[in-house]
Amino acid sequence: MSGQFGKEELVHLHLLLFHVKKTFESYGLENEYFSEYNSLNISPVQIFRRKNEHQEAIFKLCMGIMKAMGKEKEAEELCKSLKRLAMVRAMY
Repeated sequence: MSGQFGKEELVHLHLLLFHVKKTFESYGLENEYFSEYNSLNISPVQIFRRKNEHQEAIFKLCMGIMKAMGKEKEAEELCKSLKRLAMVRAMY
């Protein structure tokens, strides 16, 4: 196994995280946590979208969920780590 998610798995993960977002919103959490995700104008049912678009949506949903849970500092650290990882991968 390569350790990479296929598009089908990414769409499924996108859908699961989207449901978490909807649950937070049903409990009255403001949309500000998910504004970056909302600006992407993508939904998990748009299976025709590219794999990298679903990856970005997953990342934005994870960040919004972490912020909604009061883990903003951890979310920022995760973001920095992922950017460093992306830079390292781009070098190879």
